[in-house]
Amino acid sequence: MRRYLYRCPVCRTTSPVRFSPPEIDAEGVHHRQALHGRHYPDGEKTGEVDRRGRWYTDLGRLAALHARLADTFADLRDPKGTGGRLWADALAWLTLTTTALGALWATTAALHP
Repeated sequence: MRRYLYRCPVCRTTSPVRFSPPEIDAEGVHHRQALHGRHYPDGEKTGEVDRRGRWYTDLGRLAALHARLADTFADLRDPKGTGGRLWADALAWLTLTTTALGALWATTAALHP
């Protein structure tokens, strides 16, 4: 399940978690109409976050991939939960490590007949 947040840097507020882009767009429109007279605050941010509330765009590629995998694994048991589950984090790292080792093994096997 995807999670989205709206952040207004002027008011220094962050919306509650929403689960679809139309919901978060409506949240932003409502905030701008109610508090900013339909103006767009500089630095306004809308985007997808992981279960811990970290923006995917602020994470590095490997950290974002790990967070996405951990979120997917954790969502198998608790789709609307928040926070990280230890087993999901461990399974995500195991998946990444196994994939990297498999790619390394395949490359090595292809280079040395």
